[in-house]
Amino acid sequence: MQKNSIFIQKKCNFTPLFFMLMLTDLTYLQQLTGNDSGMMTAAVELFFHQVVEMREDFELLMNQKNWPELSRLAHKIKSSALVMGIGQIVDDMKELEFLAKEGKSTEKYSDYFARFCTMIELVEVELKIYIEN
Repeated sequence: MQKNSIFIQKKCNFTPLFFMLMLTDLTYLQQLTGNDSGMMTAAVELFFHQVVEMREDFELLMNQKNWPELSRLAHKIKSSALVMGIGQIVDDMKELEFLAKEGKSTEKYSDYFARFCTMIELVEVELKIYIEN
């Protein structure tokens, strides 16, 4: 089993059911760092710090309806998520980047924000487990 996966136990009919939920694929980060665990840990910790600011900026830009800046932020988030191998966020931010650039489908932006926040919470758990092992 890989270090970068999280195990969640779910009870179903009183029988424990185990399944693996992998939200990250650290292959690209491993390539970038030469698989140096110290560098990888530093990159993950930097990502944690960036995410706090990104979340705040995302919400602020949505409230301000500043779509051009939201597009730029989506691009930044996409790049960070790519390094951490978070495919769902990469896909969502790619879509949001282009929509916000044109100011289109603004009613969907809050859905992107909600998914981003949910995914980040789950990814943080997964990456913390990776760091601890």
